[in-house]
Amino acid sequence: MRMTIIDDGNVHEVPARIDGDAVYLSPATLRDALGWELKPEGLCRGSVCVPVRDGSGVVVDGEVDLAAVARLLGRPLALDTAERAAVLGVAAEQRAAALAALAAPDFELPDLAGTPHRLSEQRGKKVLLVAYASWCGCRYDLPAWQRLHAELADDGFTVMTVALDKSPEDARPFIEAAQPTHPSLIDSEHRVADLFGMINVPTAVWIDADGTIARPSDVAFGDDTFKELTNFESGPYLDEVRAWVRDGAMPFDREEARRRLLLPNADEQLARAEFALAWHLHKAGRTEAALRHFERAGALSPDDWTIRRAAMPIQGIDPMTSPEFLELFNEWSERGRPYYTGRDRS
Repeated sequence: MRMTIIDDGNVHEVPARIDGDAVYLSPATLRDALGWELKPEGLCRGSVCVPVRDGSGVVVDGEVDLAAVARLLGRPLALDTAERAAVLGVAAEQRAAALAALAAPDFELPDLAGTPHRLSEQRGKKVLLVAYASWCGCRYDLPAWQRLHAELADDGFTVMTVALDKSPEDARPFIEAAQPTHPSLIDSEHRVADLFGMINVPTAVWIDADGTIARPSDVAFGDDTFKELTNFESGPYLDEVRAWVRDGAMPFDREEARRRLLLPNADEQLARAEFALAWHLHKAGRTEAALRHFERAGALSPDDWTIRRAAMPIQGIDPMTSPEFLELFNEWSERGRPYYTGRDRS
């Protein structure tokens, strides 16, 4: 039997044996597809080896239990044996450590024409990375971000906007209306949200010319169209960006930047894996199964709108005025509208 395993975004079609809710791989499949090899010293990939203790359940009658491997590695596993699909996500500890290092993770995403762009291509410039979506009123901020880009481009600065949308066509009318000269990209897999710990849109990250995160994920609006609803004013934030670009002025130091990081917990990383599995199943036309995993993802990470609200248009639900969105908004408001700075992580 063949099975799809998505390992941190990489898709593998592998032979597997399914027994109830368990998935078993041969050691050779584990090695060739996922890069982990069983050796006397443990489960190894490159120079990294994780001891495999007796009773761990990793090896059963010469086969490898996928769920036991995920537990051993501390990685989230979203699994649907009926649909023969699984997603191995990134461990919360690994993602948190990467963010705490304040080194901006690289990524590659396409623009509307399908041309790929990498964050690392902008090294030597200060970058304002802005995530938005067509399912958010922040889509109307694109012209404002383009104006800021044009204003500061000669000062060694660029904006990079990223649409967290299910397809380029969702974002196309707003991108084309803004006529951006900055990289304006599409992220249908929500890769950037995972890498930078984003839980809502609009979200912006300041990245220094050396690739260091100067200001981690935070809410940012390009104009005041929705100020009465959001209670965020754009002017002070944009002035802080200008001072950072032109004078190197920062509103806080590196230690405060670390304190402001929204580090993921295990449930939130599992939610991202569940969302990735739901998205895979949706694209494959397995709608009912996809819905189950969208719901699981939302239950695991209720404050993450890049999961809960982003799933609405995929399911054919209006993410702006539907009863489902209004219920989500009311729940979120009752919890104090948790976003980034000051969020209770206990």
